Amino acid sequence: MTVASPMTPRQFLYFTALTLPVCVLLILFFDQPLARFFHAHTLGAKPFFQALTDSADSLHEKLLTTHLLGLPVLYLAPAVAYLIGRWVLKKPGTTLFLILLLTHLASIIASNVLKGAVHRLRPEVLLGAGYQGLGLWAAGPHNDSFPSSHVASYFSLFLPLIFAFPRWRLPLLVLPALIGIGRLVLGAHYVSDVWFSVWLALGFTVLFGQLYGRRWA
Repeated sequence: MTVASPMTPRQFLYFTALTLPVCVLLILFFDQPLARFFHAHTLGAKPFFQALTDSADSLHEKLLTTHLLGLPVLYLAPAVAYLIGRWVLKKPGTTLFLILLLTHLASIIASNVLKGAVHRLRPEVLLGAGYQGLGLWAAGPHNDSFPSSHVASYFSLFLPLIFAFPRWRLPLLVLPALIGIGRLVLGAHYVSDVWFSVWLALGFTVLFGQLYGRRWA
């Protein structure tokens, strides 16, 4: 593992400067046509992505609902690994477990808070009954499209690992990337929902990497 944090603040600002206007353009002009395109041309891929998402969600849910010492295993395991590795075995590189835990928690909380604030109708509403406008701040069901909690959750679990082990970045990227594509194919999210969620998880990875990155190695 490298000593430096995975991305400098300046690099993240450049990515942010690209992400925010692109997401605005997608919401205004391209999200809905792209959702119709995915719906029309990816029907054959839906069973695969549904099965993949269900399997990943089942494992994720099991790790959340299985408790030890009153805490979910998903949160307890990296916390214990960090405490033992950093403070008992004196291995600074195990700070990665702390970064992963904080990134995952922050990404999930932030994505859920934004969902409750934005209330964007999902593509399934557009492709079903349809609606006028952009579907933002909408009342009623299926209005939790922006951002994607699935994408934020899985990318936040893997981005710290991808940056810590760059030689393995492609294999580590496979599952979160497929989950992101699956949200589009299944009509659960728009492209801007997915992109923004990747930005969100990356932002927290950079934040906690800056705070603790010097102790990664």
